[in-house]
Amino acid sequence: MPWRLPIPETERRTLAWFVVVFALTIIAWAAAHDLYLISVEPRHFTEYHRPLLPLSDHRALALQYATVATLGPGMVFGALAFAVCRLGPRARPTLRFAWRLFLPFIVLIEASALSVGAWARARYAAGQSLPYPEWLYPDTTAGIAYSQSVNVTAYLAATVLGGGYLITLAWISRRSNRRQADTKQSHPKYPLGNRPGDV
Repeated sequence: MPWRLPIPETERRTLAWFVVVFALTIIAWAAAHDLYLISVEPRHFTEYHRPLLPLSDHRALALQYATVATLGPGMVFGALAFAVCRLGPRARPTLRFAWRLFLPFIVLIEASALSVGAWARARYAAGQSLPYPEWLYPDTTAGIAYSQSVNVTAYLAATVLGGGYLITLAWISRRSNRRQADTKQSHPKYPLGNRPGDV
């Protein structure tokens, strides 16, 4: 008997949209992040990243690493967001609602990374230890001290705040489900962003 996804046939198109939209959003954020970093410290990519395609243009190099690093995780994250939103006996937030809720989390991730980078730069200038253990820094120049502090923080913040986003989404779904059950007579027109034709 052929294996099939344990997802209703009517939801599979929605799953595909979640995967594509979240993956593209995360790649776009990573691309902007890496384009900024390579403008500040090109050696972060030209010397301390494993070579992939033989690219010499810094912008193309940053886009390459951003895509390779986040395509797979972005697709997985989209699938997780879909599972939280659409599977199980809960209210069903739309992709539009879930995506809009995700945007502030991306801003917070990047703000955290840049803040720690600024802190690392100030500590470096004052001759103090950097925010992370020395073994995380491939060298101790000012540029790498900044870029690596930004990058390590981005990975850590993405893990923590990404989990926080999924928990928040699940909490909103459950809360809305309870509210709808308690006020069944009111029949909200479009709960959690649901509109005719939304996925």
